[in-house]
Order: sequence, then structure tokens, then C-alpha cells
Amino acid sequence: MDHLSTSGTGNGVDVGVFRQPQDGLHRRQSEYGLSEFDVQHRFVASAVWFIPFGHGQKFGNNSPKAVDLLLGGWEFSPIASAQTGMGLTVTQSCTINLGGEMTCRPNRLANGAVPDSARSVDNWIDAAAFQLLQPNPSQAGFTPNQVYGNSGVGILRGPGMFNIDFNLSKSFAISERHLLQFRAEFFNALNHSNFSVPGTNLSAGFGQITSTSTEARIIQFAVKYRF
Repeated sequence: MDHLSTSGTGNGVDVGVFRQPQDGLHRRQSEYGLSEFDVQHRFVASAVWFIPFGHGQKFGNNSPKAVDLLLGGWEFSPIASAQTGMGLTVTQSCTINLGGEMTCRPNRLANGAVPDSARSVDNWIDAAAFQLLQPNPSQAGFTPNQVYGNSGVGILRGPGMFNIDFNLSKSFAISERHLLQFRAEFFNALNHSNFSVPGTNLSAGFGQITSTSTEARIIQFAVKYRF
């Protein structure tokens, strides 16, 4: 239930859009839906692979010291994660002041999800599937005495996420109790663009994605001395 959240930060974060329901008298009918932190599917896999070269490994037990120094002692540790998108709720500017922190929603005329073949960062939600509530009788969307739109909460899904991080490290034995380790760490190693949630307020920028949810590739190097 979306309204169990405690903050009004917005879609795609684990605190939800609403602190209060739009219609507190009909929560079962109109206020039940996906929370903004709902993830239907999530996959995470990690591994550690000691590259089999160098002293004590499958290959290179009798290799020269120079070869052992170059190829031996390497460790590769990848982490892959993928998940489906979070729930989205379409909102609009309220036609009247509902009080508190209530957020208004438009009328829903169709599904609202853009087909995968036509979806883009500029068109993630079908704007034609929603109609603004209007206080002006001369405007389309005006319905006498209508305060609440019929569009529900968590009716759509935002972009999914895919990411691969990995660490490549090599250890140099200095003595029995002393070890020097070189590390190269890659975050978002494939430099994959993971898009943030689109604009969900039925106004300028609706359905458009203007940011990413993860940073571009980051590479950092470190040296660790163990004793």
C-alpha cells in the first residue's frame, strides 16, 4: 500500500509519493497499489575466481619467477545485478485544495504503458491515456462535482536496472606475515545507462526521463598492505 510511506519525496525512492491518500474514505477501491519501492524481480550474482596461473595454481607451478610475478596471484571478483522497474503513480495539479499533503491524480482513459518498440527517454508514458481533471466547464475533462481522478497508485513501471561491478586484484607475498595487494575496481564496468524514473506529473516533462539512476563507469586503483 503506497500510503504507508512517511515522506513525499517522489517516485522511484523508498519513501513513496504520498503521506496521505487522495481519498481516505475509499482506500480499498482507489488507493491500493504498488509502492514506489516495489521491485517485482531482482537478480544478484557474485563470484570469486583465482586465476589459475603462478605458484600453487593449476598452471605455472614450474614457471620462471618473472612469469609467476606477472601472471600469478590474480583474483577476479564480479558482481552482476538486474531488476525490474519500480512502481509509478501519475499525478496532476489539484483543482481544489484537498488539505494536508494529499496529491491529486487524473482520470485514466487507457493503460498508459508505451510498447517496448516505441518507448524512449522522451516517451516512457502514454500521455493520451490520461486526462486532467478540469475545474472549468469549457475545458475537456470537466465533470461536475468530480474531485478525485480514477487513476490508481503504482499503475505503471519505471525503467529496470542492470549493472556489473568487478574487482581485479593481485597479491605479492613479501614474507610469511606481510602481503602487498594491488586492486583495480570497476563500478558499472560496462558503462551501461540505467535510466531514472520519468516525469509523472501530467504537465510539462510528463513521461520524459532526464537523469540516470546509476553513475557512469568509475575506475579506481588501490594498494593494500597486510601485516
